[in-house]
Amino acid sequence: MITRIASLIAIAIFSTFVFSCATSPDRNNLSAVATQATPRNNITPADIAKLKWIEGTWRGMDGDTPFYERYRIEESAMVVEGLKDGDLSAVESTDRFELVNGEFGKTEGDKRSVASEIGDGFIQFVPAVAGKGNSFRFVRQPDGTWQAILEWPAAGDKPARTKVYKMERWPLNAPANSNK
Repeated sequence: MITRIASLIAIAIFSTFVFSCATSPDRNNLSAVATQATPRNNITPADIAKLKWIEGTWRGMDGDTPFYERYRIEESAMVVEGLKDGDLSAVESTDRFELVNGEFGKTEGDKRSVASEIGDGFIQFVPAVAGKGNSFRFVRQPDGTWQAILEWPAAGDKPARTKVYKMERWPLNAPANSNK
């Protein structure tokens, strides 16, 4: 009898463990979450403060072509500057993600990207209006780099696709808190 009860308890614990592992989002694999996520409208400045890890200048690679970006957190905003090249002297573009009425995002043309989740070491953005844009997320990696993961849903005759950029501090020997 005790063996049977112990077996039932073990099965219940195992089932709970398997179910929780299968349903809890992994910050490095938020694809399933992104396709089902909805914009949050209760983001706070404390949530945005979790993004301090992204501050600094970064180099990404698009195939064999490098690109450079500078990130900074300003209270309830994240400013992203696209830089002309690795000497970092010329800013080509500036994007501003802002917290407005509990929603953290940016507008580009008729598309608006909004955060659906912010955690320690990651942020997930989704289109504010389904079908108007793509999802993307920034995920901090243990080695000090981070990944920018862009995802587009299938549309018409185009299949769903994903593009991943590895972002590394630039210059390579820059300290973690460098904003230059």
